[in-house]
Amino acid sequence: YAFTLVFTVTADSLMKTLAMLFLFASNGLLLFHTANPFGDILRFLPVSLGKGVLSAPFVNYTAGMGALSSGAKTKGFWQTAGYVLLGLVIAVPVTAIAGSLLCQADSGMQSMIARLFQIPMDSITPLLMHLVIGFLIGLALFGMLYASVHRSLPMDADECAKMTESFHIIPSPVVYAAVTPLCLLYVLFFFTQMQYFFGGYTGDAAGFTYAEYARKGFFELCWVCCLNFAVIAGMGFLAKRSDGRKPLPLKIYGTFLCICSLLLTDTALSKMFLYIRVYGMTQLRVYTSWFMLLLAVLFILLLVRQFREHLNFGKLAAIAFTVLTALLCFSRPDAWITRYNAEMYLAGQLEHFDDSVLRSMSDDAWAALTAYDADTLHKLLHADAEKGLQDRTDSQSRDLWESSNLSAWELLLYRG
Repeated sequence: YAFTLVFTVTADSLMKTLAMLFLFASNGLLLFHTANPFGDILRFLPVSLGKGVLSAPFVNYTAGMGALSSGAKTKGFWQTAGYVLLGLVIAVPVTAIAGSLLCQADSGMQSMIARLFQIPMDSITPLLMHLVIGFLIGLALFGMLYASVHRSLPMDADECAKMTESFHIIPSPVVYAAVTPLCLLYVLFFFTQMQYFFGGYTGDAAGFTYAEYARKGFFELCWVCCLNFAVIAGMGFLAKRSDGRKPLPLKIYGTFLCICSLLLTDTALSKMFLYIRVYGMTQLRVYTSWFMLLLAVLFILLLVRQFREHLNFGKLAAIAFTVLTALLCFSRPDAWITRYNAEMYLAGQLEHFDDSVLRSMSDDAWAALTAYDADTLHKLLHADAEKGLQDRTDSQSRDLWESSNLSAWELLLYRG
């Protein structure tokens, strides 16, 4: 429920998209749990996501259209619709009179109503597209609800447990032999490349510029961590077990890979923090750092699960993802990226304040600049950027949806 507030807190379209995807998935899990209250849906999260979020909307996709048509055939439907239409016709003159009196009493009301009736033609096509897309998404959401009500996708915890057990088909020696070279590679890596990969702590870029140093290692380490996560998950799913228990060597291998992954994640983050300290923040640097932090939390959970097999990893991972996603969306990243860069530049920690990136950022970034006085803005921004800030404060440049967030209100108040 709280995530629905994201759309009024931030103007960042990426944050709104992330919130929308989160709401779609969490709504599917909520409905799926309602239909299967004893299915332990978070313990078997992949199955729940597959059935409740990916299958339910599309297996029952046409149910929404069927509900619309059956509703129109209900006895008294057209009579009720006629009454509603008659009521709206009666309301037109009354509302018009009240609106006219309010416009005469208040100029602000007059300008607002005038804007409501000035719908530019170039806005009609996007509006129609939004309505069509919204209708299609609505059918998917109704499909989720329909599947929940009719329990068309049942889930049984015992069956899921048996299915999980059926994946344990690879003999343990095969798994150990496949993972051992990777573990030896990490041992060699940490001993031979310590100066280069741990330079983020010492500030030693090992002969590279800071930009080359951070880019050269950061994304490679990200991919390695993702690979390790897949390897650890694969080991847990595929390796055979004795009496349903995870063998001790498998725990040792999993623990070693988790520790290596945490060290790599910490190294990657230290490299990125070094890069940010020297060159400032950007959206990409913040988003990738957030992703690595999420991976670190997941690896900690995997490390604990090596020795506590009954740990509900899916539940804890869902909580961690929810908390970190909420922190990202509600913090308005564009705003504090801009504020951080501005403060570091004014403090002499950054060589320059790159105002050119503001053009590709949302109103959140521009709203952060309204906290500074005119002299400080003149130090931070070039003439075209200052003009861009003034343009952003123009309420006429936004439609209704772009004006319905905290950043747009801050800009409008700054102009006023």
